[in-house]
Amino acid sequence: MSNDSEFNSKVEAPTYEKGKGPKILLDGAHHNFFIQWDFIKPFSDLAKADGYQTLVDSSEFTPEYLNRFDIVIIVTALPFDFTTKKEVTDESTFSTEEINSLYDWVDNGGSLLIFSEHAPFDQAINPLLNKFGITSSIGTTIDTSHYDQNIGRTGWIEFSNENGLLNSEHPIITGQNPSDRVNRLLTFGGSGLSGEGYSNLLILSESSENVMHPTGVGPIGMGNSQGLAGTKGKGKVVAFGDSNGFTAMIFELEDGSKQRAGLNLEGYDWKQFVINTLHWLSDK
Repeated sequence: MSNDSEFNSKVEAPTYEKGKGPKILLDGAHHNFFIQWDFIKPFSDLAKADGYQTLVDSSEFTPEYLNRFDIVIIVTALPFDFTTKKEVTDESTFSTEEINSLYDWVDNGGSLLIFSEHAPFDQAINPLLNKFGITSSIGTTIDTSHYDQNIGRTGWIEFSNENGLLNSEHPIITGQNPSDRVNRLLTFGGSGLSGEGYSNLLILSESSENVMHPTGVGPIGMGNSQGLAGTKGKGKVVAFGDSNGFTAMIFELEDGSKQRAGLNLEGYDWKQFVINTLHWLSDK
């Protein structure tokens, strides 16, 4: 995997003056794979182009620390470096104090963007998700009917207005203007989420299923969503079952070919979707 150096992060009409927008923490304190390998850079570049301020930092979550930020993003968090172990057993990714501090921060008006993934990331993030009333399946989620057949991966699930799996009424999908509407997304492997009281943005169909991950973990549980959005107290929470849509990756395949995944994938609206998500999280 590598970042796509040709990804265009430019925003035609930035929402905020450069460097004057809401402050975003990109958590790097919890063995965050995408942070360690800088796969979050394309997202950070896009957010900055829209005027947001982004900071990668490795401090533990405390009330005083969290109050410095408007949005906290937690992606690919683990209690150990990715690939050093195949599953999470008795290790804790976040301390009880960190989980409580984050929950209170959201309750008082903070905005949290949090990602599950395929195993073992799903195991690692579940205790934090559970605090917010969300559960991630464990394993990896596929859909044998709704996938991009040109790419041919059943774990790369297509959500569109055409197939009815996008929540066409939610502001993250509709955007602030007609030109902001999201029509088609593709996720890139991950988990299924469930959470009572949340809006289901990316609806898993009846043909989806949770299967064992190649590491041998799962399947445990089954969600009905790969994207949830809702409020907790005065704050907001958005959770996704896959994180690659917030990257701009190039996968080098065994046959020598290359496959784009995320913000850089033509024919899908990830760039607008990411911007819409930030707008919804920062709209008080």
